[in-house]
Amino acid sequence: MRATETDVSTLHNIGVTLSRRLASIGVKTREDLASMGSVRAYKLLCELEQRRLPVCYNLYSMEAALRGHDWRMLASDDKARLRREAGLPK
Repeated sequence: MRATETDVSTLHNIGVTLSRRLASIGVKTREDLASMGSVRAYKLLCELEQRRLPVCYNLYSMEAALRGHDWRMLASDDKARLRREAGLPK
């Protein structure tokens, strides 16, 4: 990790479990997550776990972490767009 990169585990909404899951798909920094995108990261995590992971604690948390705020602050439209892009029901 370069000095200018931010460890993903230090981001808001990213706890120990999600940080470990992200590391398993090669996401170790904020920059890695931004490059991959929250939707792609969520899909890869679900594939790896072989199940659909909770949306709020994973997909929404990653997206809000990139924006620098709590996942509960995501607008309804943003949540709907993320679910649609991830191929999830409304």
